[in-house]
Amino acid sequence: MREAPFAYRVLVPLAEGVGGLALNLVPPTWVSRIRRRLIAAGQPMSLAAFLTMVVITGTLAPLALFAAAWAVTDGAPAAGVYLLMPVFAVLGVLLPLLWLLRRAKRRQLAIWKSLPDAFDLMTTCVEAGLGLDGAFRLVSEKLSGPISAEFAEMLREIGMGKARRDALSDMAERTGVPDLQTFAHAIVQAEELGTSLGAVLRVQAKQIRIRRTQRAEEEARRAPIKMVFPLVFFIMPSLFVVILGPLAIEVVELLGE
Repeated sequence: MREAPFAYRVLVPLAEGVGGLALNLVPPTWVSRIRRRLIAAGQPMSLAAFLTMVVITGTLAPLALFAAAWAVTDGAPAAGVYLLMPVFAVLGVLLPLLWLLRRAKRRQLAIWKSLPDAFDLMTTCVEAGLGLDGAFRLVSEKLSGPISAEFAEMLREIGMGKARRDALSDMAERTGVPDLQTFAHAIVQAEELGTSLGAVLRVQAKQIRIRRTQRAEEEARRAPIKMVFPLVFFIMPSLFVVILGPLAIEVVELLGE
């Protein structure tokens, strides 16, 4: 029998132990918030593993600063290095949190972009006589990306006995996409009132496309404002150097004469 790799025998239990210790030290509100972010990001790692990464980066960042200062100053770092070490520790803690936030936002954006196509396919399936669960299953098979994984997870929960409305609500809460939450509420109300699911799905797809257009127009209006800072801090100084540089050289030469 082959022996387990070193990572599984030593590193994984060590990481879980560090993560468990950090889990006991972090406030419960932070733990629940990080857990929600991990779920929204597609569960890239466990909560204990993420907290272990936070501890490692928060420890290595100030140590790396101190080691660099020690090497540059031949073993006599300045006092400012010790003042910067807590700052680097905070940055080391924030980096994994920013990475997790960015990953969750990217996944939510991917789900939001794929919703109109998913609703169109579901509308076609429902109007052709396929049941709602069958439409969800077909969408999860035909489409790719996080929306397919979320629909498959919802169907798995329904297969395990959870009510459809609860599975839909859990999926909407899990992803954190407002349009998906609206869709879940619309499906639940349509089933309670006996409204045509095809009509509901068609309206949802149309509204999402309208919101997508509005969001694109809003980003276009923000573009000039976002361009101000690169213009002021990067492009304008370069222009001043190119335009006024030769003139400044001539002025200096004239004054030197």
